[in-house]
Amino acid sequence: MTSSAFARARTEEQRAARREAILSAAADLLEGSRVAELSLNELARHVGLAKSNVLRYFESREAVLLELLDREQRAWLDDVEARLDAVGEPVAAVDEVERVAAAIADAAAAHPLLGELTANSTTVLEHNVSAGVAATYKRASIANARRLSALAGTRVGGFTEEAALSFAGAVMLAVGGVWAMCRPSAGMLAAYREQPDLEAYRLDYHGVLGELVATVLTGLLHRPARAPAPPGA
Repeated sequence: MTSSAFARARTEEQRAARREAILSAAADLLEGSRVAELSLNELARHVGLAKSNVLRYFESREAVLLELLDREQRAWLDDVEARLDAVGEPVAAVDEVERVAAAIADAAAAHPLLGELTANSTTVLEHNVSAGVAATYKRASIANARRLSALAGTRVGGFTEEAALSFAGAVMLAVGGVWAMCRPSAGMLAAYREQPDLEAYRLDYHGVLGELVATVLTGLLHRPARAPAPPGA
């Protein structure tokens, strides 16, 4: 798509299509790559635009990636829901812990871009954006967290509001944190090759994420409910 074609976009439908093209280009460029390696200039070239034209639709590179993260979260949650639906009706809570953990980890492994974006969300993506963009992302993130907690809570017998927040927060910390730990540097990869005994200590994203989610769920189901702290405490 040429720069002039973008300049001719007049309707909301056309603008939405242009934004989607930019988001898709960012997703393509991040496949097998890292957020730090993606520049706004490279993104503009991939879409076939001048950088100034990209900035007509998104205020910064980070604004593109925040919206892409929301899209990835929603796609991941769709996948989690489909996987849980496929295993049938809920059974005993202890068995559902394993089902839920497996669905979350399996779906996350199938959406690697989710891990990369989540790992960079607070340190990179939330910077260089306006208050409006930040607030829009935060509200979308809260909605996604509530959906995640509802999907899991329905299977394990329900959460208190506090437990639901704890669960969603812990899962997203695990998605991003484990992803970052499972992306070794070039030097560490070389060490694994040269000293094979170290390979046993290399983390597996899918396996570690599933274990962490199961552990969090187990803890929340057995931990006594606590009263919320009063405002300002």
